[in-house]
Amino acid sequence: MDLKAYLIFMGIASVLTSIMSFFLFSRSRRCEVRGKKAVFASFCLLGLGWLFGFAGAKLFYLLMEFPAVIGYGIEYFLSTVNMEELSYYGGVAGVSLAAVVTSKLVHADTRDFLNAFACAGALMAGMARFAERFLDMLGLGRYMENGFFPFTVNNSWGEPCVAVYLFEGVFALIVMAVWLRKEDEEKFLRVLFSLCLGQVFFESLRNQSIAWLFVRCEQLLCYLYVMAILIYRSIRLRNRIRPWWLPILTGFVVAALTVAEEFALDKTNMPHILTYLCMIMGIFAVFFTESRSYRYLRNT
Repeated sequence: MDLKAYLIFMGIASVLTSIMSFFLFSRSRRCEVRGKKAVFASFCLLGLGWLFGFAGAKLFYLLMEFPAVIGYGIEYFLSTVNMEELSYYGGVAGVSLAAVVTSKLVHADTRDFLNAFACAGALMAGMARFAERFLDMLGLGRYMENGFFPFTVNNSWGEPCVAVYLFEGVFALIVMAVWLRKEDEEKFLRVLFSLCLGQVFFESLRNQSIAWLFVRCEQLLCYLYVMAILIYRSIRLRNRIRPWWLPILTGFVVAALTVAEEFALDKTNMPHILTYLCMIMGIFAVFFTESRSYRYLRNT
């Protein structure tokens, strides 16, 4: 684990994200943050993003590992900086909160500000994943007897393992590229929805996860956000279309299947390729349902 290289990479990524934020604020038609205000907002995001991001990552980890925190004492976990004791999506929540606070500091509409920031946030999410290359096993998946880059990379023992961090980083950049030129009143929510939905699959590939038995906490956290969006869509569809409850139903069905798939991966001899194929199909079903319901709401 090369913590120094990781911090340098994350520092460069933060600066690039801040610069991108400046240009996104400047060209946004809805977010009235330009000139000196855009510069100030970008610097605030740089500082508050690190502060709130780290705090969120640590807080979410402590909540997920609450029994261990009670057993060892919270001072045990706060006395050292261990990259394995941080929650990635807790960090995402912290950076999102930093963006909300920054919008208040520059007196901008929070929704428009977050929508303008969304693609810069996706860039930071992708770069943070790429940085996991310096954290040895943290961003890797299962050992593979035969593998080649970019599907596998060697760990510190020279063993080829699935390069999950690379898949996650590329996926985040694809999400950023897709949304970069789009103006949407729910852009931030939908970018985050895409990242979280993708993570339901990617988290299953990771060798190291914060887990309760076979339930992966980061995967659960991401799916809770996905379900919140699906419930929000269904509530808005009520009295407009039948069946208005379809997004909720799809979400719960896929959630149940995902739990069954994680159980199959951990406790049965079912071929992994078949299990992952079923998981991907479920994810596409959720994505299609959300997209269809949003298009209907926007056009009516």
